[in-house]
Amino acid sequence: MDANNYVAVGQSTEVALIEFLQDADVPVHLLITKKFGKIKASCPFSPQTKRSAVVVESSEQPGSIMVFVKGAPEVVVNMCDRQLANDGQADLGDDEKYQILEKVTAMAAKPLRVMTLAYVEMDEGSWANYENTGVTPEQAIEEAFQNG
Repeated sequence: MDANNYVAVGQSTEVALIEFLQDADVPVHLLITKKFGKIKASCPFSPQTKRSAVVVESSEQPGSIMVFVKGAPEVVVNMCDRQLANDGQADLGDDEKYQILEKVTAMAAKPLRVMTLAYVEMDEGSWANYENTGVTPEQAIEEAFQNG
């Protein structure tokens, strides 16, 4: 990392995401440094679950936890009940999920690699409840999305 850029190395999808953000003038290097020491749990990508996840203490909202998931649209979309829209958040019902997955199918046929990003925000106490039950990070993340 230098003063203006983070030189990504590693898994090609991760490198492509970071380069995409940098090309869009997102200060990735600042975001990465904000995250240092704030990761509570992570689950690497798994072919079985078709997703990865990370749990991070929020830098912007003290006492808040963010659970970020990245993975196959057919998996991640079905975990969600809302979507980000131009004017805020909108409900994500079965019809909207179907439309999203239809678009994904069309993009994948081109062939393009398609992935979905999702998050849930919760207070630290709620996350601590998941941690204190003795479940694995993957199970805690799953419960956070089901109840968040």
